[in-house]
Amino acid sequence: MFSTRTGHRFFPQAEPDACGSFHPNGLAIIISTLVVCWWALIEAALDFVLIDSDTALATSIATRLIVVVSGCAVVLESRIARTVFCFLCAMSVLALASAVALQFNEPLLRPAVCLVDSATKALFLGCAFISSTKSHARHWRNDILAFAPDLVSPRVRSADKTFRQTSFKGD
Repeated sequence: MFSTRTGHRFFPQAEPDACGSFHPNGLAIIISTLVVCWWALIEAALDFVLIDSDTALATSIATRLIVVVSGCAVVLESRIARTVFCFLCAMSVLALASAVALQFNEPLLRPAVCLVDSATKALFLGCAFISSTKSHARHWRNDILAFAPDLVSPRVRSADKTFRQTSFKGD
């Protein structure tokens, strides 16, 4: 079993979503996901320096681990991982956007870490949005072609001066 999209062996294939449409992850999604995961690992290492409380450190490491695991699921094209990862990134960006302004009173390292974190997650959200709009547009065009009217054979006047539908078999 060789996946042509990811180039890895024995990785799960992307499956259709609830609507039955197929949305494989593009290269931009995979790269931006890996950037977010690497930055989460860098932040986990920085948390050992920046956080003093044991419970806050454990909470921070656990949230970084959740982001990394869900990001790995996106790279491996798990069924709903992309949706979950988009939700986590969006909530993180919304939470950090209000907190960045408050952190400029502290040393420069904390606001810089928050800004880079928000930028990487916003990059992923942008790539996911562009990818989903392209795949929905492609799916929409396929639906139009799928419901196109079938070719109708011409109506021909018969010997008794009535019209009948001919078939393509040569009636």
